[in-house]
Amino acid sequence: MPRCLKNRRKATWEARWSRMADKKKIKQSIGTVFKNNIYMLKQVAHYTPGYFVFMIIEGVVWGLINSAEAIFTFNLLNSVEYGGNFGKVVLILGIMALFKIITGAFDKWYWHIYNPLLKQKLHLKMQAELFKKAHSLDVACFDDPEFYNDFVWAMDQSDKRAVEVVEDTGKLINRVVASTALVSLMMTVSPWVAILILVMSVLTIVLDTMVNKLSFRQSKENNPLERKKKYINRVYRLADHAKELRISGADGLLMDEYDQNTEKLIEVQTRYGKKYFWFGVFEWMVLGDGIFFAMLIYLILQMNAGALQIGGFIAIISVYWRIRWLLSDLIERLTKYSLHSLFIEKYREFFRFEPTVKSGSLPVPEFESFELKNVSFSYDFDALPKYKFHDEDYVPPKKEANRDALKNVSLSFKKGEKLAIVGYNGAGKTTLIKLIMRLYDPTEGEILYNGTDVREFDVDQYRKRIGAVFQDYKIFATSIAENVMNGEYSESDDKEKVLNALDMADFSVKLDSLEDGIETKLTREFDEKGTNLSGGEQQKIAIARVFASNCDMMILDEPSSALDPNAEYRLNQAITEKTKDKTVVFISHRLSTTRMADRIYMFAGGILQEEGSHAELMARNGKYAEMFRLQSEKYELTQQ
Repeated sequence: MPRCLKNRRKATWEARWSRMADKKKIKQSIGTVFKNNIYMLKQVAHYTPGYFVFMIIEGVVWGLINSAEAIFTFNLLNSVEYGGNFGKVVLILGIMALFKIITGAFDKWYWHIYNPLLKQKLHLKMQAELFKKAHSLDVACFDDPEFYNDFVWAMDQSDKRAVEVVEDTGKLINRVVASTALVSLMMTVSPWVAILILVMSVLTIVLDTMVNKLSFRQSKENNPLERKKKYINRVYRLADHAKELRISGADGLLMDEYDQNTEKLIEVQTRYGKKYFWFGVFEWMVLGDGIFFAMLIYLILQMNAGALQIGGFIAIISVYWRIRWLLSDLIERLTKYSLHSLFIEKYREFFRFEPTVKSGSLPVPEFESFELKNVSFSYDFDALPKYKFHDEDYVPPKKEANRDALKNVSLSFKKGEKLAIVGYNGAGKTTLIKLIMRLYDPTEGEILYNGTDVREFDVDQYRKRIGAVFQDYKIFATSIAENVMNGEYSESDDKEKVLNALDMADFSVKLDSLEDGIETKLTREFDEKGTNLSGGEQQKIAIARVFASNCDMMILDEPSSALDPNAEYRLNQAITEKTKDKTVVFISHRLSTTRMADRIYMFAGGILQEEGSHAELMARNGKYAEMFRLQSEKYELTQQ
């Protein structure tokens, strides 16, 4: 039973995110924050070890340099104030200059040459892992808006967070090394100033932690709004929607949606902006200038008492500002780890999520027979476990949301048979095919391939035995040949296979009119010489994929829905004639195909109502006969 399905009749996903952001308290233990960030550092070390090592080295080196500059400056001022010899002053300046030249050259090489290459490598490897995981998920997961939000979030944030964690760690090492050295120096010169700085640091950590939690809430609230904004942007940008926007009222609707969405984004920003303002005021007035002026008063009193000279005063002020900047940056990066952890937790949950459709281990033999025994499938929300992405305030759907898509279905077929599964929209036809393909597993009953439960077989091998064209097939912006071969095209090995598949799909006439033949690019998205096919022509390309796959069983879900009657007849005739040794399953609510089928299964309301040949079902004068006559009359009227 898919675990990701969720009630679609509940409040809109924008409102759910908003309620969650307002009500749900974000709590993380220090241990959780530590574990999540260590996990991400391990990921980076695994994918790009050079990146991890260089960030550690860079952190230590620049930490020493930052502290060394301040110490050199302090010694330089002391030498000048207390009459040190000129040679010592020159030596200090020379050492400082040499440090700056060497470290500056290393810094520029690393950040402008080596670092960008490592980031790109990390991005590619992490995205590849996400794609692989997404491919393994149940199809039902993509029907869950909350799961989909988190999936998009993981895709967008994963490598960005990985980069930030490793770079923050490098900077953290830098700041710790430099701050430790400078605070130690300050303790020897003015202990009270050092204590004041430490108090400021602790208060800043507390404040920044609160701000980061607030930032995370805002990000979660903005996420679905940003997705909607990107969707509307995509609708206006892609050619697929250009004609529809110009001939329908969708343009006005989308603009209204865009305006409302923008208003919500502005409202969120305004609401959170006020909170950021008060945090900022407190940090500026109390932790910033307040502590600085307190330190100034203390130092002036020390000078008046003769305990501090002007050179020492200047050095302390210089070191103070350097320590303040270092500690401020250190604290900001420390508190960012809690923010990183919140994102990393979602990333880890995404990878921990286990699909319910699990692969077996048996190799898949050549197809001989297929059987469904008392199969039922229900979108049973009451029995649906709450997967870990769901929020604590998740409210299960009401019982009336439950829906039986299929009820106690039993049917069978053998190699070489041509079957038609028919019924009105919503009868359960497509759900049946998804069960046959093992995109779902049945709630009850069993599905047998050659007499063995399909769950025993390796799921990838099993699916390769079945070629399917769904109603929502996709055409890709590549060549015709690559579309037919699903990207795995070799001209020397596959050219004839592609041409034969296109001929079987009744695409040869169109192909002859294309200058570049099977090398023609589909769509003009990336190639101005590409071609835009009609809906029926695109459908033929999708059907040609099935022919080229040389599978044992072909499933065609509404295979001729975009074709005119003549093209539909030719295609159906070609399929039945050229696949004599293969099993073909037609799914349709149009009955022009059914006369060619060996057996017909009529579904209504998820129940198998009738089965038999066309002649048998017409003689029975039941639901199939009624549906066939209605369609025949409609077709005759359109021809008059």
